[in-house]
Amino acid sequence: MPRERLHKVLARAGVASRRHAEELIANGHVSVDGVEVRSMGVMVDPLTQDIRFDGEKIRLEPPAYYLVNKPKGYLCTSDDPYGRRTVLSLVRDKKARRLYTVGRLDEESEGLIIVTNDGAFANRVAHPRYGVTKTYRLKLHGYLDEEDLKKARAGVWLSSGRTPSMYVRLERRSQQFSEVTVKIREGQNRVLRRVFARLGHAVVRLQRVRIGPIMAKGLKKGAVRVLKPDEVKALLEASDPSKPSDVPPPPRRRRLPPSRSPSSSPGGSSGRRGRKPSGGAPSRGRPQRRSRSGSRRSR
Repeated sequence: MPRERLHKVLARAGVASRRHAEELIANGHVSVDGVEVRSMGVMVDPLTQDIRFDGEKIRLEPPAYYLVNKPKGYLCTSDDPYGRRTVLSLVRDKKARRLYTVGRLDEESEGLIIVTNDGAFANRVAHPRYGVTKTYRLKLHGYLDEEDLKKARAGVWLSSGRTPSMYVRLERRSQQFSEVTVKIREGQNRVLRRVFARLGHAVVRLQRVRIGPIMAKGLKKGAVRVLKPDEVKALLEASDPSKPSDVPPPPRRRRLPPSRSPSSSPGGSSGRRGRKPSGGAPSRGRPQRRSRSGSRRSR
């Protein structure tokens, strides 16, 4: 087997994403053949060398990819100290020891989430720089007017800064509730709930209905299915930042024209003569044009 970078081996083993694996290496959590490794770019052969994370031997497991239709009330964490239900408890895979969710949905949200042991794949799907679009269906309190739709699309200011622009399509609305479809590429913590709360519309229901090209297709709440090889391939193809996105870019700020100095403004000291009224006194208003012959033009 060809040698590969240590942090990639850790990601394939499901220890962590590539970026987090680099941090683990730098902090002295990884050893190769009994020697602690802290430098980046170390090349290893995972089949012939003894690679350990915090003393535990790393074994490459066959990659596993699951699609879960998360019900409300489940956490996207490996375990919970308070004994609350987790998404991983829905996935029954005895072969894969290290499974984790790709991204997160908060406890009150529901819908599609991917579970895998492939750290590199998880990073490609979850990180905003790779541009995989996530689609959500939201039910909101109150009547969402056109002005609020415009603000949500452009981004609003929160305590953490301005939210990214997003695709927002109104599905239906009444005085009591409104429903929208939202597409985003960057998933800040509870960003959709915070955006619409800022606009005065609390989220009643939040459901993720699509991850890139992957949809539920009859997958019931709480159910799990294995992602097909062509679906995994389609997700990796969708994680190409060079491809066009259906999420709009941030609005461009309008640049104001430079202010004119008094010397360049009409009526200033630009050398042009002002127009004389019939009374003979010079006017301070708009300067008068002269014809080529030098005679004054009439209005």
